[in-house]
Amino acid sequence: MDKPFRIYITGKPGIGKTTLLFNIYRILKEKNWRITGFYCPEVRVNNTRMGFKIKSVLSGKEAWLARVDARSGIRIGKYYVVLEDNFVRQLEEEIFSFPDIILIDEIGPMELSSVSLKNLINKILTSNYPVIAVVHRSIKFDDGVIYEVTIQNRDILLEEILGRVTSNKNNI
Repeated sequence: MDKPFRIYITGKPGIGKTTLLFNIYRILKEKNWRITGFYCPEVRVNNTRMGFKIKSVLSGKEAWLARVDARSGIRIGKYYVVLEDNFVRQLEEEIFSFPDIILIDEIGPMELSSVSLKNLINKILTSNYPVIAVVHRSIKFDDGVIYEVTIQNRDILLEEILGRVTSNKNNI
């Protein structure tokens, strides 16, 4: 059996990587794909970024990934990673509940600084499920197709990636 596809989306901050992934999610969801995974939205209070949460694509359950006001945990920039292993275990159960595809936003230094989340990401990337992941530009993978989002191509990448994904649906 062929290894399921891996698609990695990278690019500069603010270029549209997350928007691209959410558009892929929306279209696949409309086609009744079972989608699992996670994303890490920022949390702002009074226009100030306070940290990041981690949310399940399937259930919407969430937990803190990193906070500026924590004083323990691994420090990445001004944030302290506070993700609890128990949440990662729950997330893992959801992610591997027979998805058609797994989506991740993002794989970056903050996410990889949590041992339990890093282990989950490794498990996802070595699984028999197709994966589309937004990847921090400092992280490289060589086992899939890499799309670098730019101002020039960000509007056409949606159709290109969807074409690749849906043509592989029969192999899932």
